[in-house]
This record gives sequence, structure tokens and C-alpha cells, in this order.
Amino acid sequence: MFNKHYSSHASLSASRSSKFRRLSTTALLVCLAYGAYVPAIHAAPVPADGAAAAVIPVSAKKVISHDVYANWRSIQGNVLSRDGNWAAYALVGQESDGEVVVRNLKDGREFRAPRGTMPAFSADGRYLAFAIAPTRIELDKAKKEKKKGDDLPKSGLGIMNLATGKIENLDRVKRFAWPEEGGNFLAVLFDAPKEAKKDTKKDAEPAAKDDEDQQAAAASAAAKKKDTGTEFLLIDVANAKRSSFKDVADFTWAKNGELLAFSVITKDAQKDGAREGVYLISPQDLTPRAIMAGAGSYKHMNFDEAGRQLAFVSNRDDLAKKHAEADKSGKKNADSDKTDKAEKEITAFNLYYWRAGDSEAKAIVTADTAGLPAGWLPSEHASLSFSKDGQRLFFGTAELAKADPKDAPEPFKVDLWHWKDPELQSMQKVRAEKEKQRSYKAVFHIAEQRFVQLANKNIPNVLINDNPRFAMGASDVPYKMQQSWDALYHDAYAVDLQTGQARLLAQKLRYVPSLSPGGKYVMAFDANTSIWYCWSTADGSKINLTGKIKVRFEDAKRDTPEVKDAYGFAGWTEGDASVVLYDQFDLWEVNPQTQTSRNVTAGYGRKHNLELRYVPVDMEKKPPADEPSPVAEAKALPADSWILAATNEGNRSTGYYQQNPKSGEPVKLIHGDKLYAGLIKAKKADTVVFTQQSFTEFPDVWTSNLALQNPQKISNANPQQAQYNWGKQEMIEYTSLDGKKLKALLAKPENFDPAKKYPMMVYIYENMSDGLHKYVPPAPSQNINVTRYLSNGYIVLRPDIVYKTGHPGKSAYNAVVPAVQKVLAQGYVDPKRVGIQGHSWGAYQINYLITQTNMFRAVEAGASMANMISGYGGIRWGTGMSRAFQYEKQQSRIGGAPWNKTAEYIENSPIFHIDKVQTPYLTIHNDDDDAVPWYQAIEFFTALRQLGKEAYWFNFNGEKHGLKERDNMKFYTVHMAEFFDHYLLGSPRPEWMDKPVPYLERGKRDVMGQFKPVGVKAE
Repeated sequence: MFNKHYSSHASLSASRSSKFRRLSTTALLVCLAYGAYVPAIHAAPVPADGAAAAVIPVSAKKVISHDVYANWRSIQGNVLSRDGNWAAYALVGQESDGEVVVRNLKDGREFRAPRGTMPAFSADGRYLAFAIAPTRIELDKAKKEKKKGDDLPKSGLGIMNLATGKIENLDRVKRFAWPEEGGNFLAVLFDAPKEAKKDTKKDAEPAAKDDEDQQAAAASAAAKKKDTGTEFLLIDVANAKRSSFKDVADFTWAKNGELLAFSVITKDAQKDGAREGVYLISPQDLTPRAIMAGAGSYKHMNFDEAGRQLAFVSNRDDLAKKHAEADKSGKKNADSDKTDKAEKEITAFNLYYWRAGDSEAKAIVTADTAGLPAGWLPSEHASLSFSKDGQRLFFGTAELAKADPKDAPEPFKVDLWHWKDPELQSMQKVRAEKEKQRSYKAVFHIAEQRFVQLANKNIPNVLINDNPRFAMGASDVPYKMQQSWDALYHDAYAVDLQTGQARLLAQKLRYVPSLSPGGKYVMAFDANTSIWYCWSTADGSKINLTGKIKVRFEDAKRDTPEVKDAYGFAGWTEGDASVVLYDQFDLWEVNPQTQTSRNVTAGYGRKHNLELRYVPVDMEKKPPADEPSPVAEAKALPADSWILAATNEGNRSTGYYQQNPKSGEPVKLIHGDKLYAGLIKAKKADTVVFTQQSFTEFPDVWTSNLALQNPQKISNANPQQAQYNWGKQEMIEYTSLDGKKLKALLAKPENFDPAKKYPMMVYIYENMSDGLHKYVPPAPSQNINVTRYLSNGYIVLRPDIVYKTGHPGKSAYNAVVPAVQKVLAQGYVDPKRVGIQGHSWGAYQINYLITQTNMFRAVEAGASMANMISGYGGIRWGTGMSRAFQYEKQQSRIGGAPWNKTAEYIENSPIFHIDKVQTPYLTIHNDDDDAVPWYQAIEFFTALRQLGKEAYWFNFNGEKHGLKERDNMKFYTVHMAEFFDHYLLGSPRPEWMDKPVPYLERGKRDVMGQFKPVGVKAE
């Protein structure tokens, strides 16, 4: 049934052997030809930036030009081995081949492998697996040839023996994984082998007539494409043995590494359908054991914590039923046509369950299961999970879609926008595919073999953790319409896991609720009273947590019209005994039963002007959600010791502190005029890694113990920085025109001479001073690159802006103008050579400013608003939402609608004052902008043009609110630099500023040669 191969030799099979492309030496190529590469071993400590060469005098340093960007590197994927002996990370060039670096933290040995990314250690820390990116040459060639999908270069896999540094390579790898705990077996799933191109004209579908036709055609093509399996390897890395299996579609490890499950999907289900199914293998027995077989799809395989139970969903039984019905009806279709047709139809999925000792998986939830709503079934789109104790299996259910009648007429292509629509048609369109795949949480109690539906269409979102009694329900259903102009609200419920009954706890919560780890409480911040409350899931009683504490828990600095959010919370202590909340500076522990409270940090934060926040140091952090959503806290805070991150509210210095959660003040571990971040701890050791950065220091990786004693730098990503004229940044204070004390970031070139007169660039958005210690790598962008402008002789000013509701434009004027005046008063900036740049909200403020002042010699305002009245009625096409909410409640800060705040809308709309503009104007606004409708640029630009004002507008066809295509970033970077360099540095006026570019000649200017690294021949 399976092609299984065992090998005892060190290298992998010839077809998958290591074949590194040319690097540097003949000897290296010889090693690679045999499928093994042993990189050079380095034991010396990492030198400080530039330490390898003599210190370069500032006067001799080079100016940053566009050709330096490609080789500037970032660090990604920092990871520690579980025993803390090794650290690995990837050095990723902007447009150059990177490398993976692995370093022994005990003896300093270091190995590197070309183009490595996504490093992952085996559980015992003896091996490292990593993805190998295609070469930059391959990627550039594919881009030039406009290749897509399967024709694009594929990533490979490297496996490194950390005792020797020896590496073996595999090509075209889709996914790889070690078991989380135990074992040196690596699972590897390959991409499909590249096939010869077929003549597609014969089977091509009719050409689509419009955008909607094209979208439908694409969706149809995707539906018809079957996700078939590919080659799969299970590699015994320690013994250099491997087993190969065909047609594997997916796999999953048991946490302990004792079992692995994989699914098989073949290209020809009629011929090979009997091989399709779910199989188990173990490192001790590599003979696949089918626990379910037959033609069908097998999805979302997942083991329980102990690796003794497995669950998945499949449509096998429904497909078999449809095949049998087709046979019985006497249809004469060819077998393969019959199978294809059945697979394209809507099919029913069941939930299957296997446990150790069973010979096969059994269906445990089907259409006939008691408690399942009529017409509902397990969802093929929802993931599965076991509770940590293995007693409950959580999954999703959904109503089975109904196929359109065969004789149904073709629908008209028309949208009916109805005043009673809960969501605008534009939102429904954006969310249509997700809505098709929507599922509702359910639970199967394994010991009782009992199903309970938890979520439903009125309470669509149910959150679970490991507590055995309650889940939290959250419903935005009653408030969907309101979010168009106000905000999204939620009702919160306690959902009984045993019965599925939901108890309403709170209504119309502005900020998202959360469930405590032990399931005893649901907690939320009441924005109207600025009080934290929790509700007992057992009886629904409401508990005031912070009403008696004489500090503010809402973010008082937030200056939008909506009610203020809380600073947040750290988590719950063991057994839900207490919750730890944040004020602006300190941590507070509150007992919900007694409502007693204490300041955990003993007022240390407020006393020292430090914002203190709890840091989870394990490496199992979840990525942040795209937007705030209800959460179920997974585990309690540790009982022994906490690490707190600290940020000084005044000078923005940061550090890490240790806190005894039972008593005492925090103890400083490290603190300085830098930005410390990214602290993670090895799972079974007190070894940590973190980054530190400043305006002049790249965020390299550092290591230490948990006490952060004697930290050592273990990376040096960009030593070339020492060759370039950089810059220095400071924070200045000034007073706004309406009397507010504000801050701004002021950066000067490294070779700054106070006796000279410099041009100055101003960049604005909202709060900028928080970025005092942030490193800005040279790179192309739609915004000015601060580092490049400094290096080329500019001063750069970035002021903070605070707002008064109803007057955002005037607020910007009151903040920006005095900041510029303060710097001009120092005498080293030429007042006739000041420019300003911003994007989106920053650009809107620039549009306003140039109708009020002529202090700027030139401006760039990208993707900006011009007319708040027409903007209010626009759509954010990325989400489909009306833009009204951001004017009434959020960033645009008008605080009402055009019919009740008419004067404010006119006052703050630059289009009504555009005749006063005297400043040369540059903008970028793309025709597929998904946040600010591009017709705003049409309004503003055409008015400037009609009035005879100098203006230039770049519209990158198909790009959205921010540029995504790097070549487009380069193109715009060059033109924006030429624009400002002309007006502020006195550089020659570029031809495009005097000679319009006809539509038929658009985009033909080649600027790419300016970005070729030194020594690389331009093509």
C-alpha cells in the first residue's frame, strides 16, 4: 500500500539530497554535492557593531543611498532550545539571501546555513530544522517571468546536527514539524512535484465579463480543484533513517511524539479511493495502520494532550452513500465522472473519534445525534480540540448548505441595500466567504458519549478554556447595525458545558469580555462608569471590582470622542482567587469574593513614573488578534515570581523588573535609554533571549539568565551600519498654541554642525514621542525613511499631536506649528527649507495645515482625506464598513454627523479652503485603497489643478491604502526623494515635475538601477 524506504547512510536519497547553490568556494560546493554541508564553527564572542574594522571618522562616513537597502537585514524567528543551551534566529535581507544562525550559549560555537528561516529545535536540543528560502536570483527571475502558484520557486528544508554542524537538505518542502515533546523524528510534507505544462485552452472556461464574473470564475475553479496528497517523509534524524509515504494530505503529531496521524488523498479517488483515509504510525512501528479508509476528505486531525485520543471530521460516509445511490439509479456515467461529481456536490461531514486500543475510528456526531439542531452537522471548516484532561472534545457545527435547484434561473447581479440590513451589503460581500464557513461551537462529553450544542445564531461566539463547567458566550447580534456609526458592542453569557444553557450576564459591553481560567467569572470594563466588573458564571451576580479604589483604570490620555478603554489586566491567580488589573503605572490585585484590593507593586510605578506590565516569558505566546475580540484566559498567573516590563512615561526608557506577587516593590533587573523587548525563556532552563534597540542601535539578540545578569550580545545583523552617516535623536518639549505641554522627536545627522543651516523634514501622525528609542532601518517606503533623510543632510522633526473633539484640523495646527517654530528658533534650520510628510491621518492633517499656513516649502500627503462630508458617507472597502463611525467616535474626532455638526465638518474639510494653498503638493493615493476612498484624492487634486496650484498625484493601479509591492515602494521612494531634495536641498528639478507623463507612457521610467547594491551590475 505504501512505498516505505529505510536507509542507514548519512545523506538523504539522491532525489532529495542536499544541493546548495553556489556560495563562495569550490570546497563548499564539493561538500554540498554529497548532500552534506558542515559550516564554519565560530567560538569567538560577537563583536560590537563595527568592531571588526577601525573606527571610521564621522567625516569619512558614507551617505545612505538607495543601493544600501537590499542588504540591510532583520532578525526573525528567535527561538531557544528547551534546555537553554542553544539559540537560533534567521537573518533576513530585504532583497538579499539571508541565513539561519544557531549559537551554543555555553561554549560560543556558532553554525550558519544559507537562506535558512523558521528555525525549530528538536525536543532534546540535538537537532535544528529550518526552512530554506529560494535564492533571490530565483525569486527575481520568477517575478520577471510573472510566474504564479505552483510555478513559483519553492522553499526547502535543512536539518542540522548540532554536535557537528552537518546539514542535510530537502527540496520543495511544504511543511515540517518535530513532536513538541520527546523523540528525534521529523515529519516532512513535500510540495507536489512540478509537472509539465498542459494545453489549457481546450478546457478553459469562458472568459469572464466583469469583475464579479472573474471572482465567481476563480471561486468555481478553486472549488473544482481537489487538494490531493504529496510525498511524506518521517525521518529518524538520530539514526539517519527515513520512511516514505505517498499521497499524504496532512499530518499531526501527538504531543509526546509517540504517535503521528496522517491523512491520504489521492488524485484518482475512483482508482485509489480505498487508500484514502486516516493512518497512524509511531516511531517504534512505522507500518501505517488505517483507522479509517475510503474515498473522502479527512480534516482537522488532532490528538489529546496525552496522545491517546484522536478526532477528525470526514465526508467519507456521505460520499459512499451518494455513490451507492448513483449506482442504484442505473446512471451510466463513467466511474471517474461519477466520483468527481459527488465530490463537487455539497457533502455531509461527521465527527470521528479514535482512542488507544480501538481498531478503527467511530462516528460520534452525525445528523442523527441527539441534541444536534435539525439540518445541522459537524463543520468541515472548524478546528477540533480536546480539553487538557481529555474529557471533552470541542468542535464546530453548522447548518448544511442547500444546493440550488437544478432548474433555478440565473440570479440577477444586483444588490438590494435595505434599511433594515444588520450589516451593509458591502460588509456582507467582504465577509461572504467567512459567512459560508461560519461554525458554532459544540462539545462532546467523551465519558458520557453525549453531545451538547453551545453556540447558536443568537450567541454565535463561544469561548472555552480548560475549566470543566462554563464557557463564555459573546454576541454582537443586537448591535450589528449600530457599528456603522457608533461601535461594536457585545452581550456576555455564561454557557453551561453540561447543558448548553446560556445565562445572560451583561448587555452592550463596549469593550470585550473575558473568561477567567477557572471559569468562575466573566470580566469586562464598563466604559460608562470606568469600573471593572465581573459576573459569577454560577449565579450571574455582578461584582464591582474597582469602584472603591482611588485610582483611574481608564486610559485618560485617549482623546477620541468615544468612551475610554481600560489599561487592561495581567490575568487571574490560581483558582480564580483574584484578578490583577493595571492602572496607568501599577498592578492591582482584587479579590472578587471580598472586593478587597492591594497594590501589588506597592506604588513603585507611580512613584518612579514607570508603566509596569506583566510579561509572560514562555515561548508559547499566541499572535495578537487582528482586532479586539472576546477571550478565554488559558492559565493562571505564576505563583512564585513575575517579570514586569517597565516604560518611563517621561523619557521613554525601558527595562525589566522582577516582582514577588505576594509582597514588596519590583526589583530592577535591567533598565536604560533603550527599548528592551521580545523576552522569551527556555522551557526547561532559566536562559532567556531578548532584544534591545535605540535610534542608533539595531535590535540584535541578547542572552542572559532570568535575572538578566551579564547579558551577552549574540547577533550582529548589520555591521555595515558603522560605515554610514547615521543620526542622533532626542526628545524636546514645547507648548502648543492652546497651552498644552507637548513633546517631539528631533533627529540630527551624525555629522551635525550647529553653525550650518539645514533643511528640515517634519513627519506627523498622532503620538510620535513613544518611538524615541526605535531603530529605523534604511528601506524604501511610501513615507520618508528618517534614517536616509538624516544621512542626506536633513533635520527630522516628529511632533506629538493632541486633539480637541470637533476640531482635529485646528488641533494639528496648534501642535505642529509651534514645534516647528521651536526648532527654527535654535538657528540651525533654514526656515525657507522646511517640508512636511504624512500618510493617511497624518496626510489629512497636512491637507488642513497648508490651507492655514505657508510655512512649508513642499509637502507630501498620501492617501489623505479632503472632504469630511463626502468621507463620512464613504466605505472602508477592506472591511465593507461605513466610515461614519470613525468621524462620530474614533480617529477623525468630529463627534457627530454632518447634519448635527455641520459647521465642524466644513471647518475641518480642507477642500473648502483649498484656494488658500500656496505650497507645492505631492500625494500618493491608489485606486484600490481599502481604507480611504481614492475619490478623496480626485476631489483635492482636481481642485488644485483647476486653481493652478502645483500638484502631483501618484496612483499605483491595484495597490491598496499602503503600498505592498516592493518595486512600487522603490518607484515612489525615488520620486518623493527627488521632490523634497529639489525643494529643500536644491537638487536639480527632475523632468517629471516639468513634463507630464502621458497615460500611454506611464510607469516606463526605470529607477531600479538606483537600488542595485554596490558591486551588483544593473540589468
